[in-house]
Formats: sequence, C-alpha cells, structure tokens
Amino acid sequence: MVHLICYGAALALNLGWLLLGDHLSLWTQVSVPVFTVLIAGIGVALRLWELPRGEARRRYLRGAMWVFLVYYLAILSVLLFFGGLFHMDRGWGGNINLEPFHTIRNYIRYYRNTGSHVSIFNLLGNVVIMVPMGVLLPGLFRPLRRFWLTIPLLAAIPMAVEYLQWRTATGAADVDDAILNFIGGVLGYIFVRTCQMLHAHWEKKRAQ
Repeated sequence: MVHLICYGAALALNLGWLLLGDHLSLWTQVSVPVFTVLIAGIGVALRLWELPRGEARRRYLRGAMWVFLVYYLAILSVLLFFGGLFHMDRGWGGNINLEPFHTIRNYIRYYRNTGSHVSIFNLLGNVVIMVPMGVLLPGLFRPLRRFWLTIPLLAAIPMAVEYLQWRTATGAADVDDAILNFIGGVLGYIFVRTCQMLHAHWEKKRAQ
C-alpha cells in the first residue's frame, strides 16, 4: 500500500509541474524529475521487498525500469528539443560547433574570469543528463551489458541528438555537448555494471 502512495505522490508532483509550467523557477523545475525518481524509486524498493525472491521480483523490477526509461526519454525530449518547462531560450538558427573542447575551454575560462558557477553547472549538467541512459540500457537489455556494444551506442546517441538539434534548428549543435554526454553515459554504464557484477558475486556466494 505504501508503494502506491509513493507512486501517487510522484504522479501528483509531475501534474503540478505541468500545470504550473513557467511559473516555477529553473531550480524548482530541475528538482521535480530528481524527486520523482527518488519517491518512485522508494516505492519500487518497498514493493520489491514485499515480493518473494524469483521471477515475480525480476518482472516487477524490469517493468519499473521500463517506466523510468519512458519518463527519462520524455524529460530528455523536452529538455533537448523544446525547453519550455526549463526556461530555455532556443537558438533557432541551427548553430554548430565542430571544434572539440572549444566550448568546454570557454566555460572554464568564463569561470576563471568571473567566478560564476553557471558555466560549471552547464558542464556538469551535460554529463549528468546522460547518466540514466548508461544505467538503464544495460539494465534492460542483456546484450548491452557488453562493453564493445554499449560504448559505441553511448557515443552514437549524443551525436544523433546534436545532429537532430542542428537539422531541426531547436538548439546549437555542439561536439562538446556530445563529448560530455558520452562521459555521463559511460559513468552510468560503469556504475550499473559494477552493481550487476557485485550482485552476481553475492548471489553466487549465497548459493554455495
């Protein structure tokens, strides 16, 4: 029952977010997906605790991960191609930067000159935004647990996004964004694969 309350709270939080829209500050809006995943994640954990070990638990966890993937892709689409909920002004000129590390250097230079953390938040944001992709893909698709399959995919996804932003003129296509996104995806992949290997090792020891 408690897990249903968690799911209801997460849903209500997002409905309020959609209704209030641009009336909310940027930081409030950014915190909504974070709290949604936290609250819903607590609900999933409580439900998994109640279920018996075995296939029922695995099915429930897999279903929860699919829901999180759909939610993540919805947030990602808004953030990258629309930006309305996030107070982002899109450059409709289809600007493009193909020089690696040019934007990153400018952000670092801006931070050194002004002491403003906005540039650092932008850099970290481009890393963090793709961490869930690196976590969810190997968690949902067994073949993507293989390093040689997942790493090229995690590189191709940001490049495809930047290309679409350029072609649709919904933002500036920047190779540095793709680099930072790739780093985030790899960090997520390393995290989930480490957890999976530790869990497999623990299960093996339990079975002995």
